[in-house]
Amino acid sequence: MNQQYLEYVRGAVSLALADIHGQSKGQLAAFEGSAMIRTTRFKRQKVRTVVLEKRRVCPITDPMHCPETRTRKKPFPLIEELTYCTSSWRRAISVLDTHQEAWLRYCYGDYNYHDKQLQVVPYIWEQFSDQCAVRLSKKVKLRLQGLALLAVQVVASEIKGLPREYTYTNLASMAGVQRNNWQMHYAGHWERLLLLIKGLDEGALFSVANQRIARRQLLTA
Repeated sequence: MNQQYLEYVRGAVSLALADIHGQSKGQLAAFEGSAMIRTTRFKRQKVRTVVLEKRRVCPITDPMHCPETRTRKKPFPLIEELTYCTSSWRRAISVLDTHQEAWLRYCYGDYNYHDKQLQVVPYIWEQFSDQCAVRLSKKVKLRLQGLALLAVQVVASEIKGLPREYTYTNLASMAGVQRNNWQMHYAGHWERLLLLIKGLDEGALFSVANQRIARRQLLTA
């Protein structure tokens, strides 16, 4: 996947997960709006009997005058065009692995998916532990594990165009160590965490693009 196509998928996923539902009433409200009427009786004299096949029938109820009271000439659409056009991306996202789906919803979705970041951290830490060539002490592991969530937030902010830059001094303070100690024993592991998250981002985008293509081919087959 080249960089240009990667940016296209990023834009499509961001649009698919954006909060655009406030622009329309929604399906239930659209149905409700279509059914609004004003029920008033006819002002002329009530019809007491109806002639039906040479017989006189007394109606059970009086006729009602029911003009529509909606302000629009046409009812609201049941689904917005943009919502419909981006539905294939949301369907593709929903069938991804849990960590990929959680990452895409957190990184590219609105604030409703903010808690999805907590589902990404265990996966990133597991990958880091499996790929770490150096055996780490328990104290170092605990400090790095505490910064895994921050690493997820840093990469997501960078992708959104709102980078959160932390100096070695800031990171050392968060980890509770001196700056020199951080630079010698923690900086490399921190960079490794960031690389793993960026790899997760590219892998998730690649997977959702392939899933969408596969599902569309299945529907058109």
